[in-house]
Amino acid sequence: MYTHTIIAGLLFASGIAHAQIDSLKMNMDLRTRGELDNGVKTLIIKGKSPETTVVSRARFGMKYYYQKLEVYVSAQDARTWGETNSVAAKNQNFTLHEVWVKYPFSEKFAIKLGRQTLAYDNERLIGALDWAMQGRSFDALKGIYTLNPNSKIEAVVTYNNDDNDTNDLPDKEIYSMADGGEITKSLQIIHYQFSGRNKFLFSAIVMNTVLQNPAGTHYDMITVGINSKKYFDSIGLFGSAYYQAGKNTDGQTKNAYQFSLNADFTVLPTLNLIAGAEWLSGDNYNIKPGKNRFFSPVYGTNHLYNGLMDYFYSGTSHFNTYGLNDYYLNSTLTFNSNMDLKAALHAFTTNGKAGYDKSGNDLSTYLGTELDLIFTKKIGKIITANLGHSFMLAGSTMEVLKNNPDPKKLQTWTWLAFKINPNFKLK
Repeated sequence: MYTHTIIAGLLFASGIAHAQIDSLKMNMDLRTRGELDNGVKTLIIKGKSPETTVVSRARFGMKYYYQKLEVYVSAQDARTWGETNSVAAKNQNFTLHEVWVKYPFSEKFAIKLGRQTLAYDNERLIGALDWAMQGRSFDALKGIYTLNPNSKIEAVVTYNNDDNDTNDLPDKEIYSMADGGEITKSLQIIHYQFSGRNKFLFSAIVMNTVLQNPAGTHYDMITVGINSKKYFDSIGLFGSAYYQAGKNTDGQTKNAYQFSLNADFTVLPTLNLIAGAEWLSGDNYNIKPGKNRFFSPVYGTNHLYNGLMDYFYSGTSHFNTYGLNDYYLNSTLTFNSNMDLKAALHAFTTNGKAGYDKSGNDLSTYLGTELDLIFTKKIGKIITANLGHSFMLAGSTMEVLKNNPDPKKLQTWTWLAFKINPNFKLK
């Protein structure tokens, strides 16, 4: 209901701009990406031809300011080319991505209400998922308290329900929409952020995820974490640590962790290197029933982390398995202000013990090695072109994990993307 009200208000305000609008801004996010899938997300079997897919996004946003009030509406069409026929009477791809109102009650405190993106730190735990054409947004209430120009605290609460009453119990409303590997009835987040001198950054987050078992039972899964970054001349150090406790949707007791550390080097004015590792805990094959050591990134933007081919933590892939250790080396070669080449090399192993092979020998912890290459070219102020190519050399344990005993020796993925982002002021 509030969605229709906000849209109507914006349209009305547009018609009487000279009388009431302090400011009205519009932005567009137009994307098209063609992909040649020869083993992305999972191992492709021998003899299977690569699949070509084109996906696109057309997102339009309008931000309206009136005195202290700030209103934002963002609508989008996110689709795979050809999934809707040329004479379709209905479009199931069109959605309202964001619809929110923000109002500052004082110089330090503000409230933001409605459908909105939630992105904290480097989006390891919760992020906008911007690589995916549809992105990610939540129905949420957020409070923002600015302590001083260098620090602030945000508190967020969400509550989820659906309009399906047929599956409800006499004493419980059943919610069954799985997202982020769990069925989340509600989120409560407290996030603190501080930025200091010499590019020093520190943040802390507590996220309680209220999960609902299909039988209607509620469980709390709590994740606490810290992120910190500090630069020393041409070297930067980054570290993060998270701990996860409580229970998951299946009622298993959680005892999981994430830990990462990397170093950022400016080797030359045109060359940057990042060397690091990330450890995400996972289950052993013989873990006791009712226990769970798997660290869940829940709503993280995992495409930013463990390889661009999305073999891990993408959708429901790799959830509640053996975890992951990721040892990586990233580089960026800058040709000029409009052109660069990025390369990332990952070596993946399991964090937990994966069990035995058919011969009774221990499965290797080694999963595979991935190389990602991205060439970026900016065309003018609002157009960006990207050409990417990735290779995955999978080990035998990856074949077990992906349930493909006879894959192609080399898995590849090639993509070409164009992004157009005009922003302009209407009033």
